[in-house]
Amino acid sequence: MLRTLGIVKGALLTDKQRNFLSRRLDGKSVLEWVVRQMTDCQLLSGVVVVSDAGVAGEIVSDLTPIDVPVFRTQAKDTVALLQDTLEQFSTYSCLFIGCDWPFIDPTIFDRLVRAADLQDDCDYSAFQFTNEIFSVGRPYGLFPEWYRSETLRKIADKIDDPIYRNLPGTYFLDNQRDYNVELLPAPPAVDRNDIRFSFDDEDDWDNIIELHDALSLDVLDSQKISNLLCNRDIHKGYRV
Repeated sequence: MLRTLGIVKGALLTDKQRNFLSRRLDGKSVLEWVVRQMTDCQLLSGVVVVSDAGVAGEIVSDLTPIDVPVFRTQAKDTVALLQDTLEQFSTYSCLFIGCDWPFIDPTIFDRLVRAADLQDDCDYSAFQFTNEIFSVGRPYGLFPEWYRSETLRKIADKIDDPIYRNLPGTYFLDNQRDYNVELLPAPPAVDRNDIRFSFDDEDDWDNIIELHDALSLDVLDSQKISNLLCNRDIHKGYRV
């Protein structure tokens, strides 16, 4: 059995989201940037990209690096997607991430896995932003979520609310008395409202290109991004 499986969500996407994943930075697709940050983690036993079973999923499959497996699913919501993936792969826990933001620091993944592993029978772990939880006030996919596989299997058949089925992390946050939930403070460098890291329109994409060019890195250096965001002269042109 694997200890912790990294799961990249490439299924249940809109056409705009799939188009975003195929855009390129330094010759690599956005999806490859996300996947490579996850494969660079020290505490993951493996990584898999989940794509749709239909024609839409072929785009994601073609963008996935050849050394990373792709699991095709017919799931209609996130809970079913995770359940299908966990049935295919035997793993104690999983680290789940969307693809909205291409600049993911691998140490952030490892930090979350380590925090969950230090807790007895942790069911769910995530980062918490100042005065808000990421899945409520931030674009979904910005930061990873850690789930214990056994707990996910138990709740899969009992959750019927569409919000919970598509954002299962909110179910744990709303029912913390019943589950062992571990919340970590978000890194200060990204816990801010004056920079848009995720893609929603063309202006956001321009911001991502500016940030990428300013970093000038093949992989992300968390200290460099922190220094960059603290420099007002560099980031003053970004859209609030």
